[in-house]
Amino acid sequence: MKLGLALGGGGAKGFAHLGILEVLTEAGIEFDIVAGTSIGAFIGAVYVSDKLQELKNYAVNIGITDIPFLLGPTWPQGGLFSGKFLGKLIDEYIHIENIEDLKKPFAAVCIDLNSGEVVTFTEGNLKRAVRASTSIPGLFKPVLFEGKLLVDGGVLESVPDQAARDLGADFIVAVDLLSDLSGNQTFNNGKPPSIVEVVQRSSILAQRKITEYKFKERPPDIVISPPLSHIKVMDFHNGKAIVEIGREAAKKVLPELLEKIT
Repeated sequence: MKLGLALGGGGAKGFAHLGILEVLTEAGIEFDIVAGTSIGAFIGAVYVSDKLQELKNYAVNIGITDIPFLLGPTWPQGGLFSGKFLGKLIDEYIHIENIEDLKKPFAAVCIDLNSGEVVTFTEGNLKRAVRASTSIPGLFKPVLFEGKLLVDGGVLESVPDQAARDLGADFIVAVDLLSDLSGNQTFNNGKPPSIVEVVQRSSILAQRKITEYKFKERPPDIVISPPLSHIKVMDFHNGKAIVEIGREAAKKVLPELLEKIT
């Protein structure tokens, strides 16, 4: 049985993947196939590259004063931010040139803004694939590649379980970062939200509905859903708390997961 991992998108919420993978690795679980969308593509690539601990050490030490420098404003060139943060992390933690050189099958999911089609990279330049998959529309500049204008795959595939199946996975463990909408106070605190908050919330609601429909049609074998509604997409400075939320979410499903795969 080939064990597949599908890591969903969600900006800074994706630091929960670090805690989840830490717990699963401690339990002796190793995935044969990995697929990621957005931040999930980045962390999935780092995981397959055996750099997870180094990234976790960085994530838990990001301070709020680091964020403006890391984001790099660029408006109006296709996004509010240039993606310096993404580029820095990708260059620092991904050193393998091509996807096919990784030790196990990997997929990074993007969307072509020109055609509206899902584009899944399973070969070719790894950094480019991850950079494209992490280009949140409106926030980070799209990636132009072979006539395609590529952005975050979470627009249509916030949890890339199908990409993992397409690579041959028989059993799918999916991490859905956007399932919990219960604790968001941005629109319930008497204060007007910012434009970015409105756009992000609208996008999350749409992605949530798409994922719910997909999971009804063909659910993953295990879904890990960290309670992250109080975490905003750009809350990278809360890395330590987000990683711990991921750890706790993984611990809750671990007994069921071990029972099913052993």
